[in-house]
Amino acid sequence: FQCPFPGCTTQPFKTQYLLNSHANVHTSNRPHCCSVKGCPRSEGGKGFKRKNEMIRHGLIHDSPDYVCPFCLDKEYPRPDNLQRYAATHHADKDQDDPQVREVVSQKPEGPSRSKRYRTRTP
Repeated sequence: FQCPFPGCTTQPFKTQYLLNSHANVHTSNRPHCCSVKGCPRSEGGKGFKRKNEMIRHGLIHDSPDYVCPFCLDKEYPRPDNLQRYAATHHADKDQDDPQVREVVSQKPEGPSRSKRYRTRTP
C-alpha cells in the first residue's frame, strides 16, 4: 500500500491500517489523546498522530521513575529514556551495562510511581 501524498518517499506499507496510520503525518490531525485528565496530551490538548505514540506516552503516567544508577539524581519516566541518557552521559559504560539493565528490568508494583534504584550489594 503506497502513500498517495505527493512527494512522500516512504516505502510501501504491508497493510491498509499501517498506511492509514501513516497518513496522519501529512496532516495536522491528532486523533489519539491521553486519557489522563490534566495531561497536555489529553482531549483538547496536543494529542498524538499515531496510536502507538499515545500508548508509549502512557508509560509516563503508569510506571515508576527509572533512576540513573551512576549519578542517582537523574530520573526518567521510561526505560528507553534512561538508556539514552546513560549512553550519552556515561559513555565510559557499556551500552548494555548490567547496572542499567537491572534498573530498567524492574516491574512496577501496583499503581504507585515509586522510584527504581539499583539494589546495592554489600
